[in-house]
Amino acid sequence: RGFQMKLGKVSRLIFPVTCQNASELSDFTLRVQVKGDQEAILTQFCVQTPQPPPKSAIKPSGQRRFLKKNEVGKIILSPFAATTKYPTFQDRPVSSLKFGKLLKTVVRQSKNHYLLEYKKGDAIALLSEEKIRLKGQLWTKEWYIGYHQGKVGLVHAKNVLVVGRARPSLFSGPELSTSVLLEQILRPCKFLTYIYASVRTLLMENISSWRSFADALGYGNLPLTFFCRAELDSEPERVASVLEKLKEDCNNTENKDRKSFQKELMMALLKMDCQGLVVRLIQDFVLLTTAVEVAQRWRELAEKLAKVSKQQMDAYESPHRDRNGVVDSEAMWKPAYDFLLTWSHQIGDSYRDVIQELHIGLDKMKNPITKRWKHLTGTLILVNSLDILRAAAFSPVDHDDFV
Repeated sequence: RGFQMKLGKVSRLIFPVTCQNASELSDFTLRVQVKGDQEAILTQFCVQTPQPPPKSAIKPSGQRRFLKKNEVGKIILSPFAATTKYPTFQDRPVSSLKFGKLLKTVVRQSKNHYLLEYKKGDAIALLSEEKIRLKGQLWTKEWYIGYHQGKVGLVHAKNVLVVGRARPSLFSGPELSTSVLLEQILRPCKFLTYIYASVRTLLMENISSWRSFADALGYGNLPLTFFCRAELDSEPERVASVLEKLKEDCNNTENKDRKSFQKELMMALLKMDCQGLVVRLIQDFVLLTTAVEVAQRWRELAEKLAKVSKQQMDAYESPHRDRNGVVDSEAMWKPAYDFLLTWSHQIGDSYRDVIQELHIGLDKMKNPITKRWKHLTGTLILVNSLDILRAAAFSPVDHDDFV
């Protein structure tokens, strides 16, 4: 059965599964493939049936009673919540790449981690034929996400002649693996601002196994007591305790190998195949970071992104004014954030569209912040590389990948 889907847009599809003889129904894995117009597989993944809840031999007797107040937090709403299985991230070569030949030499005077440098005649691997739009030196251009000489970055589309899927003999540099791709696309995460309470709430609502979460973060085989002193009865609280441990480790100034909380979190979630949760967090981080970076210039950005009247702008600032009717300069990110949240909802479900349009809007500003703050470009690369990472890292066939 086929469905038409828009790239980057969340689709909620109902797929009925029937069985002629219910007694013969057993666990199975549903394989999902997303193909392009030319029937080429863009991405694929598996959804495995959860284990059924255990049947209790002892049936409760007597009248049912209401839960006491202190028992409400202990109930597991779904019988499948404690048995959710996360697939295993596989470190393997990234296949299904297309290759291109570079038509000119580009050496950049102002270095940018996210824009590639290359020589005419070199071969380049393309992670996607989807193009990203952002401003070059003078005007907005279209870019491919490429892999060249061991580095993932953007290459001007007009400088590439796409030659197909056959690997050119001139292609040099290390092979692109899923672990290398994951490491490189997460580079901008540590430069994004976040609100810890919001992150904590989202994870408590969406991660159903503290053990899988801890293992993905590198806390393998450590008991629950390593993360919390008191015994926790609910799975969300256990997930929160693991997250708190990650925050403590990343903020520990005595640790010589300090890690980025944002990057380690995103890496763990992607290794658990929680892509939907990742893009939601990334979009929230991007909007908040943009609000902080733009601050007092948010009205200029609002004019570039949407037709917002002065009265509407005043309304965004109104809740944040002090007794004198002034918004403190340090609090100016708040109306900016309120506006960006409203604007992003109007764009729709496509997180790629939100970040893409935000980047274009920032590029249009006078003395745009994207000239010095390059990491929004990195997040564009990140969200547009997730499909190929997922298709390569999680086997659609081998059921042993599920743990």
